[in-house]
Amino acid sequence: MPATETNRNAFGRLVRFWRTTLDLSQANLAEKVEAAPRHISFLETGRSNPTRDMVTRIAQSLDLGARESSTLYTAAGFSIEPSPLNIDAAEHQILKQTLGLLLQKHEPYPALVINHIGDIVLGNRSWQAMMEYIGLQEQLSRSEINLYHLYFAEEGLKQGIDNWEELACFLLLSIREQQMLTGNPRLEELSEWLQAYPGLPLDWAKRIKGISNTSIYDIHYDAGPLQFKSRTLITGVEPNRNETYSQLELHSFIPQNSATQQFWESLDLDNAAHHPLIACPQ
Repeated sequence: MPATETNRNAFGRLVRFWRTTLDLSQANLAEKVEAAPRHISFLETGRSNPTRDMVTRIAQSLDLGARESSTLYTAAGFSIEPSPLNIDAAEHQILKQTLGLLLQKHEPYPALVINHIGDIVLGNRSWQAMMEYIGLQEQLSRSEINLYHLYFAEEGLKQGIDNWEELACFLLLSIREQQMLTGNPRLEELSEWLQAYPGLPLDWAKRIKGISNTSIYDIHYDAGPLQFKSRTLITGVEPNRNETYSQLELHSFIPQNSATQQFWESLDLDNAAHHPLIACPQ
């Protein structure tokens, strides 16, 4: 079978794998999903394409879990939006501990973890110390801190970011693409909020169109005596690798010059571990 044809039939191979794993014949599965055995055969060989409803019925009939079902939807060419991940839930304790260790190992450079709508769920001491040094104690005192609002708001980091328009266009396009891909109403609300902030170019999408790297953004900060240039690497984190988008993102800040490196190395980290979002050393 040609490679392209084999790739197109990933859904059929998965259905056959789980059906045979569960000792079901094509007739057995057909009865469960209320379809003809011939249709199941056509789905498994790639002669027919499944509807979203059929994928749902097959996943339910095979009693597949969330991860297996997501893989099945992806193989059929459909996106599926997972439930928002609560990093404080008991089932994600190991994930939270692991991310906390990564954040600690990144010190003295700032790093943080955000959820899919930009709320900060975990940070390291360097991030907190930098925020306090900049004078954003009031923002740190809020029960919820959104990274995108910190970047876009006048009372946040916006006034000190020399390349703010470039950064804003980059972040907004990423959010809008995820929103259009998933139809997530929270992402739609977030993008509307961000587009309402003053200073955003009307042609923001055209400006960023064709960007080659969507995992890195730069910040050139200049506010009086405080200056730094950083490069941030975005790493997607998802319990299920087949989800439409990353439920969590790790933002790791890296100095772009010696002055920025010296600034971060000079921060007092011992007094920056009291915030509830900080991953404290064990």
